[in-house]
Amino acid sequence: MDSSSYRFHRIPKRDGTMRVIAEPVPELKKKQQGILRWLTARGIRPSSYAHGFVIGRSTATNAALHVNRRVVIKVDLKDFFGSTKSGQVISALMKEGLPAETAKDIVNTCSLNETLPSGAPTSPMLANIAVKGMDVRLAGLAKKYDANYSRYADDLCFSSDNPKLNEMLPAVDFVVKQCGYKLNDKKTRVMRRGRRQIVTGIVVNRKVNIPRRLKRNIRAGLHNVKMTLVNNQPFDEKQFNSLKGMAAYFQSVNNDATRSFRQDIREIGRLLEIRSSNALPMKIAA
Repeated sequence: MDSSSYRFHRIPKRDGTMRVIAEPVPELKKKQQGILRWLTARGIRPSSYAHGFVIGRSTATNAALHVNRRVVIKVDLKDFFGSTKSGQVISALMKEGLPAETAKDIVNTCSLNETLPSGAPTSPMLANIAVKGMDVRLAGLAKKYDANYSRYADDLCFSSDNPKLNEMLPAVDFVVKQCGYKLNDKKTRVMRRGRRQIVTGIVVNRKVNIPRRLKRNIRAGLHNVKMTLVNNQPFDEKQFNSLKGMAAYFQSVNNDATRSFRQDIREIGRLLEIRSSNALPMKIAA
């Protein structure tokens, strides 16, 4: 498809640069969603090492593979979707048993300028399928160092009790380049036991856990919402829903660590019921 079938949005990245999102127009998006359902119904799946955009897997399942290891290494693929070429996806789909013409039709509908557009609903799955071979090669390399390997979208993670695990990085770079990608060297992290080890936003030193700063921020945000209601001030429903979403996600990571979140959310719910019924404010512990 050409650029006339997409709408382009620019959103800021953490490093201050802009990320361009190519969103398909509604008619094309509907076709792509149909293709995604069709591929899923055929039983086409990414490798067992992929945890991003895979049903039943998450950042939490990804992080759990790297808990309590002596060394954890994270590397990042540069421009993952934009580096995944149409020919590569066609070949991958044919390996999954699709006829060449069917694979070409799918890729023609789901690609932009011979690559995967970042805003298409099919791009995560097609990218996962395209790198199945790379996943297998990297897992084989990790095995030589008694290491676990997993990938969450463009984030690759290796962990082991082998103190020389970092010696595998040149080989990782070689495999990644052979498969048509490049590493973002600025994001490579070698995290040893004794310092904080974080995988897909989750602390994995001794057990999966929430980063302390984020936990404090959620607790403070819920407290502010509660005090807003106690003091009969305007209520920001969007902020509360965002905090509830984060609390629910981290409950799936570490249930014990989110007990105070659940208590605050229950109290906020009771305050909202009181406000909606125009009753007197209820006194609760701040």
